[in-house]
Amino acid sequence: MMKRKGMLLLLVALVSLVLYSKLPARAGTAAKIGAQAPAFALTALDGKTYTSEQFRGKPLIINFWASWCEPCKAEAPALVRLHERYKDRVELVAVNITAKDRIEAVRAFVSEHGLPFPVLLDERAETAQAYRIVPIPTTYLVDRSGMIVDKITGAAEYTTFEKKITALLQR
Repeated sequence: MMKRKGMLLLLVALVSLVLYSKLPARAGTAAKIGAQAPAFALTALDGKTYTSEQFRGKPLIINFWASWCEPCKAEAPALVRLHERYKDRVELVAVNITAKDRIEAVRAFVSEHGLPFPVLLDERAETAQAYRIVPIPTTYLVDRSGMIVDKITGAAEYTTFEKKITALLQR
């Protein structure tokens, strides 16, 4: 009986994941390589509001994460290192899926990992939905004109990020 319930729960979770991934992106824009990045306006931990539009003219890296995510914890040092190396040429923002997180945990994560870039709060998961975020971390690379040029699903090593940023800067 317990085995059957476990299988049923697993099946429900998988169906939910598939259905969530099929939800339409906000404003009819699909977050995919070669498409315009969906617009966002999110408040950050520092109290400022950041919009996707303000980053036009400079390459943008958007990293979606949560404080409870172990791969996100593993990836954080690479993001800090990338920011330090490319901060004059590439914008980097971390979008916390706050709808699935606690603000106290977000603050603790940012403090523990020393995140020096804006940490945006997606309190209703609307931006995560627009970007079709299913696994976290997920990172989008956006060119100067706002076009999505690459996507990294799951935690990435510094060398992977660096290779993709080098290609992004050559666009």
